[in-house]
Amino acid sequence: MSRAATIKISIVSAIVIAALGFGSWAYVANLPSHKVSVVTNAQHQITQLSYRGQNGQNALALLKKHATVKTKHYSFGDMVMSIDGVTGNGPKYWTFYINGKEAKVGAGAYSTKSTDTIMWRLQ
Repeated sequence: MSRAATIKISIVSAIVIAALGFGSWAYVANLPSHKVSVVTNAQHQITQLSYRGQNGQNALALLKKHATVKTKHYSFGDMVMSIDGVTGNGPKYWTFYINGKEAKVGAGAYSTKSTDTIMWRLQ
């Protein structure tokens, strides 16, 4: 086999591998468990964010996978102070919901299920 043929085969192989890798990433990124729904206000700031739970992952860890999050630690756990730069401070705070109901526990303490819809609202 000529050197030119070997180079062509190598280039084609690299392109195929890259395409398969990107295709796999695109598939995983678009699975229902990875889709994030975002609502913004007129200033394009997030006011609501929701996503599916993942078995065994706590809601705060999942939020951090989907957004840039700042928390403040208290004796009862971590409180979400901002999501993607949108700060909740009186009179509005980031509130955590599980399947449409306001959570009774902190996001760090709630172990999600794949059937859960986790929502954060600035209210």
